[in-house]
Amino acid sequence: MEKIGEVELSGGAPVIVGVMRRLSIRDAKESGADVIELRIDLLEEEERSIERLKEFVARLKMPVIVTNRKKEEGGSFAGTEEERIGMLSGILETVRVNAVDIEFFSAEEVKTAIMEKAKSLHIPVIFSFHDFKGMPGRSDILEIIAGMYEEGGSIAKIAVTPGTLSDTLLLLDLTYNISSEGKLLATIGMGPVGKHLRVIAPLYGSVLTYGSVEGEEVAPGQFSVAELRSIMNKIYSRR
Repeated sequence: MEKIGEVELSGGAPVIVGVMRRLSIRDAKESGADVIELRIDLLEEEERSIERLKEFVARLKMPVIVTNRKKEEGGSFAGTEEERIGMLSGILETVRVNAVDIEFFSAEEVKTAIMEKAKSLHIPVIFSFHDFKGMPGRSDILEIIAGMYEEGGSIAKIAVTPGTLSDTLLLLDLTYNISSEGKLLATIGMGPVGKHLRVIAPLYGSVLTYGSVEGEEVAPGQFSVAELRSIMNKIYSRR
């Protein structure tokens, strides 16, 4: 069974990822998250140093996903693509993280470099796709997800912005069918219409849901980890 650190990704159980934009041990531990995502692109410049990151992860003693999101998919990294991936690769080489997130529509050489590094470290790769304005049609989403698995991704992450409840039903149906095949999929709904998917999608097999740690949403419609935990405890305790 695939894991991020010691956290098993079985589907149907809410694995909550706390998204961090500051290196705060206290915030991370008190958040109630199962896994921490370090958004390198959102950290202050001085917090991006290898030594600071190394110390933080060592003291944290929680599973960590490392992400350096590019602007085209909602990130804030201001440098070149070469600098972005160079920073991410450097972190993988020296900091003991447990998974890495890389955008599926990155250049092939970018994906190859990160995939090879992750494979050598025996950590899962999350291939991600983000659409902050809408969502592709069913066949296009299926094609993207299939490509993620074919290229060696451990987890496919689809974060889109549904415009109607029919869109959300389509996403839940996809999530249920794909997870029923034993594949690991994280389905995220952004914006007001898709917000409830952050809580509901795990019931249909989504293996990860993301919440803010510091009280500032990182994506449209994002709950805090505390809110996710409170809601999910009520839903999942009855299953």
